[in-house]
Amino acid sequence: MVKQLRKNKFLRYAVFAAAAVFFVFITILVTRKKPLPEKEDALPAVVIQKPVNGNLVEAVTISGYVEANAMIPVVPFVSGTIIDYPARAGDFVEKDTLLAKIDDAPFRQQLKQAEAAYFAARSTFDRIEKLFKAGSTSQQNYDSAKAQADASKAQYDLAKLQVDYTEVRAPVDGTILIADQAVGDIGNQSQPIAVLADLSNQVVRLKVPEKYYDLFTLERENLSVKVTRPAEKNMFEDAVTTATIENIAPYVSPESKNFMVVCKLDQAAERFRPGMFVKVQVAYKTYENVPLIALKARKMDGSFYIYDENTKTVKFVEGDNFPNDGENFIVPEEYRNSYIVMDGQNFVFDGQKVRLFEEALKEAQAGAVSGE
Repeated sequence: MVKQLRKNKFLRYAVFAAAAVFFVFITILVTRKKPLPEKEDALPAVVIQKPVNGNLVEAVTISGYVEANAMIPVVPFVSGTIIDYPARAGDFVEKDTLLAKIDDAPFRQQLKQAEAAYFAARSTFDRIEKLFKAGSTSQQNYDSAKAQADASKAQYDLAKLQVDYTEVRAPVDGTILIADQAVGDIGNQSQPIAVLADLSNQVVRLKVPEKYYDLFTLERENLSVKVTRPAEKNMFEDAVTTATIENIAPYVSPESKNFMVVCKLDQAAERFRPGMFVKVQVAYKTYENVPLIALKARKMDGSFYIYDENTKTVKFVEGDNFPNDGENFIVPEEYRNSYIVMDGQNFVFDGQKVRLFEEALKEAQAGAVSGE
């Protein structure tokens, strides 16, 4: 009897437990939420672009200033008041062109005095010489008269030179860079009358970091140089010319850790002048017909994303030392025809579904119109 009661009690507990499990199972089925579909407007928007074929030049770009290979200060050999000053900065002058005229009145007076002294000494010498040949005077008198005549002749020649020096002329052909004197100024050797330069022979002296020493010395014959003077935007195009490496310093400065490279402008046209700021591009390797994309497509670590049109997802491409020219880089050949993410790459991850920025913009504009 007791066993029967225990059995009935166990059956009741079992039925209760089964009912409880069934209730919990039904509750889970009823209350379980279905996963929400990913909203389109929650996807990150990206801008994409395909690479373009072109040539890429790897180069070192260094800033510098144009200089005249030779700048010649023209100074007067005599001092005096400037009474004529035809020199004008920017003018091209040929050798012996008059640059300035110094008042020659004092020097002409000195010339007259020297001339008179010379003629007197010469007359005396001629008389003594005749007497000496006739044996009527001593060797000492002859030598003294000759010395006096020679000294007077030297003073006379110097006085003539000083008169000639009052006309300051160009020593070579060239362009006047500086002409800051004026009529009435005192011309002297402490200040140039003008500064001349041969503008057909201009150079740029580059201070190149030590790390490029092997490149410049070992690959000198393979290097090509382009000099660019940036122009005012929207007014003129940049002035560009090629250059030739004339000299590479055989040492590195221990203070600056730079070495000097002198590049001669091949065509120093009107748009290049001494003192102008230029950028010098020294190219050492050229890639032809390669897929190129702007550097802004790369992230800080050098990686980038490609876009899959079929799945509308992005794929991560690990960063590498892709050749670049400071504006574009070479895309690996397998991605030549792929779309590259140009904007928005910092807000996506590998395999993520994305929207195109153009589509997102259209949807936003449509929503704004419908909201009105």
